[in-house]
Amino acid sequence: MKKTRILTAAALFILAAAIVTIAVIYHSDAYRDRQALSELPHEQDAEDGAVEGAAHDGGSPDGQGPAAGGGPEAGGSPEGQLSGDSGQADGGAEEAEEPEVPELRFIAVGDIMLGRGVEYWIKKNGGGYESAFAKVKPLLEQGDIVFGNLECPLTPSTKGLYKTGKIVLRAEPESVTALTSAGFNMLSLANNHILDYYEKGLFDTMELLDLHGIAHAGGGRNIDEAREMAVIEKNGMKIGLLAYTDMAEIVFAGDPYLSFVAGPKKSGVAPRKYEMIKEDIEKNRDKVDLLAVSLHWGIEDSFRVTDEQVDFAHRLIDDGADIILGHHPHQFQGIEIYNGKPILYSLGNFLFDQNESENMESFIVDMEYRGTELVGLTAVPVRILKKSYVEVQTGSDAAELLARQADLSRRLGTEPVIENDILVYK
Repeated sequence: MKKTRILTAAALFILAAAIVTIAVIYHSDAYRDRQALSELPHEQDAEDGAVEGAAHDGGSPDGQGPAAGGGPEAGGSPEGQLSGDSGQADGGAEEAEEPEVPELRFIAVGDIMLGRGVEYWIKKNGGGYESAFAKVKPLLEQGDIVFGNLECPLTPSTKGLYKTGKIVLRAEPESVTALTSAGFNMLSLANNHILDYYEKGLFDTMELLDLHGIAHAGGGRNIDEAREMAVIEKNGMKIGLLAYTDMAEIVFAGDPYLSFVAGPKKSGVAPRKYEMIKEDIEKNRDKVDLLAVSLHWGIEDSFRVTDEQVDFAHRLIDDGADIILGHHPHQFQGIEIYNGKPILYSLGNFLFDQNESENMESFIVDMEYRGTELVGLTAVPVRILKKSYVEVQTGSDAAELLARQADLSRRLGTEPVIENDILVYK
């Protein structure tokens, strides 16, 4: 009897120990991990490609939430990651963040002429060349790219074309401070005045701009250089400029007579020829994120855009250009948004010494990009005052400019709105 009681007590002790052991195993991480793995449907395992990795990588059966035993309560890591060199589990970790899309501001203005009357009045007023754009500098300095058309050579040369045969323009080299102080970093040289002082004037200008880090296009020591794309890299984006002009093949009176068009062994500017521009676009399109094309063209002293210009601009956009920047008419013409790309047919005069009131009015155009997508375009009205400086226009001073520009753009199929004395193109 005593022996029986001893055996019974021993059996009960063994049974209790077994129950405790089973309970410990049941509540262990390893048991629950095995249970999570065994509950995965075989069909889903095949689809997800994660039969072996789901439990160990902290992923749930559907690859979205934490697996059993993967959370902090069960001893897993806070991120639900138990292993892996990459820091991301197969199907269980958060998706990699998409790279941030770069943003860029491209500001464009019209013709810039720093000689003749502009030079006279700047020197007479004693403000220095920096005063020319001082009142609009806060707007210009917001641009990553600040573009204009330089309508005169910057040179000390005194040998120019005959003034009886054409208007001849030139500015002193020190006038470059007007450009540098305002933040200009990209200029077109393809126009009908850049060789008014022969190739020396052109070369002096190019060397001066290079010295001050201002990119330029459209002029060169030969046609290949004149057709070269100027490139600026900003905010992780590459912006290119090609520039061309009408009237390049006209022969102007001088000693010697001169045409501006560049050749294989002749300095000058790139002419506006469609096949040439198309070839240059195709050659350079993949080298940059945004490609601007400057065209010196159109009807002088006019707001009218011709059908040929519209067709030409559309073709260049279709060929791969992102922005068309027009000059020469001296008056600001309508803006068209074509297939999401801006066409500025004529940016008018930004600083010139002409007398006509409408030639003294223009806009600072601000184009905003997210990556290569145009996400905003605004135009701020400005006026040249005392032939020597530029100032923003507001209220009644801006009303006529804004209304006219809205109408000119509307005729091109683009409808802007006027908000706080600014044209907004949506």
